Amino acid sequence: MNIRYFQADDTEQVVELFKKIIGNLSHYNDLAKRHEIDRYSNENLIEKINDDPKSIIVAEHDKEIVGVCFNRFDDYTIWLEWILIKPTSRKQKIGTELIKFLEYSSVERKCHKIWCDCRISNTISKNFLQSVGFQIIATIENHWYQQDFLLLQKHIHV
Repeated sequence: MNIRYFQADDTEQVVELFKKIIGNLSHYNDLAKRHEIDRYSNENLIEKINDDPKSIIVAEHDKEIVGVCFNRFDDYTIWLEWILIKPTSRKQKIGTELIKFLEYSSVERKCHKIWCDCRISNTISKNFLQSVGFQIIATIENHWYQQDFLLLQKHIHV
């Protein structure tokens, strides 16, 4: 398993993985799925890494992208946008390794905190985030795409 920063030639694999996973999520309504898939298009991913080369982290196994972590610098914190693992590659600690790499990247960027959201109904994601040190800090009802979310954070040592 290799955890590394995204490169332009990863674009097609990452976009396809994103579409497959997001398209099948039961925790998000159709509007959310459609907008998120549009947001992570080929063109937008290239623009994203041109703006911040550390904003996409991939997990690769035998030249196949099996996990991805999208993030963005946000006023000396890091917003964890998405962490996605190919269904057949789950339970291999790939998510944990992506979070460790994101923490390393966050320290390089002089950030003291990673924060994110999670659908209240997404028990698997909520449990994963808590298992790697995130704490729930707020519940937001009827928010993005008129759905309920948790906000979570993890302090890191700079």
